[in-house]
Amino acid sequence: MANEKSFEDLYRSRGGQVYRFALRLCANREDAEDLAAETFAAAFENWNKYRGEASPGTWLYSIALNKWRMVRRRKTVRLVGPDAIDTVSESFNFAELELVEAILNLPEKLKEAFLLVKGEGLTHAEAAKAVGVPTGTMYFRVHRAVLRLRSELQPQASTREPQMEAACEKEMSIDPI
Repeated sequence: MANEKSFEDLYRSRGGQVYRFALRLCANREDAEDLAAETFAAAFENWNKYRGEASPGTWLYSIALNKWRMVRRRKTVRLVGPDAIDTVSESFNFAELELVEAILNLPEKLKEAFLLVKGEGLTHAEAAKAVGVPTGTMYFRVHRAVLRLRSELQPQASTREPQMEAACEKEMSIDPI
């Protein structure tokens, strides 16, 4: 009974965050609702296995990402259209449709990293734990996502991108994390 009560508390405190993250990943409300429900169903099934090594929020993001990846493998992902852009822009607190479209068009690994760190406010270490990669990899993916977004949204900045990427790659190879 105490376990069920603590799970109910987790759902109340994190349900909105998980849905918002799912909405940003799926870009449509129906799939986001399904993904959030599947996330909490899996979390409930495995609640007795939760060891507390990561925060409950990080654990839920990890489950959501795994469920999202399974859904993408099973069915064709819908093309990004105007409705998807409007839906996702509502989950962010801005109306920059070009930015939302650019985020939705990022490669999946970069989009996941960017959404966890910049969208959900996780630290790089928490996001890395949720995705299952080293912290340095998460820093690199977020950085690469930012560079791609900048280059797409500011074409004149693209001439600086190769220099920035080279500097980042050099830094990443010198300081393994």
